[in-house]
Amino acid sequence: MSLVFAIEQAGKIVGSERKLATQLGITQGNLWEMKSGRRACPLGMRAQIAHIAGHDTKRAIFEGLAAKLDPADPWEAEALATLQAIIDAFPEAGEEAKSPTEIAQGGATVSRRKR
Repeated sequence: MSLVFAIEQAGKIVGSERKLATQLGITQGNLWEMKSGRRACPLGMRAQIAHIAGHDTKRAIFEGLAAKLDPADPWEAEALATLQAIIDAFPEAGEEAKSPTEIAQGGATVSRRKR
């Protein structure tokens, strides 16, 4: 489940993305920035959004952790592969398995930290 999809689903359930942002205690602009990948979405908020959308909160947290890892770094790539195995243990209905790099690079990810 991508963050974008979860935000869209949760927005439909509560009535709008504006209402979702209010329920999460943030502005609609901040929610839009998270949806577009311009702002990091905290793990707890990912879980809240997933819960509202009716998705698995554990999977949302694991995907959020995976999005923070750099697949170009050997240690982080190894951790990313392990997280992928955990994510695959909690499949979402109708979703295909993703590779670790797809999770880290696909829709609404956080910026990589500078070293």
